[in-house]
Amino acid sequence: MCFSATASFIASGTLAASGAAIAFTPKPRKAIPLSLFPIFFAILQFAEGLLWLNHRGFLADSFKPLGVYIFLAIAYVLWPIYVPFSAYVLETGKKRKAIILVCQVLGLVVGITNLIAIVSGPVGSSVAGHSIAYTINMPDILSAPYVISVGVPFLVSGNRRLVIFGAALAVLYVIAAVVASSATFPSVWCFYAAILSGFLFFIFRFKAEQTWKTALSDVSG
Repeated sequence: MCFSATASFIASGTLAASGAAIAFTPKPRKAIPLSLFPIFFAILQFAEGLLWLNHRGFLADSFKPLGVYIFLAIAYVLWPIYVPFSAYVLETGKKRKAIILVCQVLGLVVGITNLIAIVSGPVGSSVAGHSIAYTINMPDILSAPYVISVGVPFLVSGNRRLVIFGAALAVLYVIAAVVASSATFPSVWCFYAAILSGFLFFIFRFKAEQTWKTALSDVSG
C-alpha cells in the first residue's frame, strides 16, 4: 500500500467489514473463493500497516519479517494461483473455462517459483517516497505470466459484472504502473486492487436480491 500506516489500517478494517458482510450474504458454494477476496486483502493491508509502524519507529524490528512474508506470500504466491481458481469454479462456458485453465497453469508456475524465491531469499522491504518497496528475486520472465494469471480470468468471464470487475482491475493496473516506480509498483497496485475488492459486496448483494426476487416470483406464480 502507499501513504501511511493509518491508510493501511483503515483499508484493512473496511475490507474486513466488507468480507464479513459478504460472508453473511446468501451465495452458492462455488462463489465462496471469490467472496474471500476482501478478507485476503484486509490481511495484506494489515501487514503493510505493520511495516509502516516499523518504519516510523513505533514497532520493533522483530515484527518486520512478519509483515514482509505476509505481503509476499499473498501478493506473489497466492494471487496468481487463487485468482484464476476463483474465476474457473464460477465459469460455465467450456471455451472460457479452457482459457481460464491456461491462466491457472501459468499462475501455478508463477506462484510456485515465487514461493521458492521467498524461501531461498533474500527478501525485505524499505520505504521509497510514500510507498513500500519489496525485495524478492522473482525472475523478470514471470512478469507477463503473472499479469495474465491475475488479469485475464475475470475479463473472459461469462458474468457481465465480473467482466466489469476485471476491466476495473486492468485500468487500476495501468494507473499503478504510471504513478509508481518499478520498485513500489506491487505495493501501490495491491492497494488499488484491495480497495476495488471491497466493491465485491455489491455484486454479492445484487445476486442475493435477484435470487430472492426470483423465489418470491415463483411463489406468487
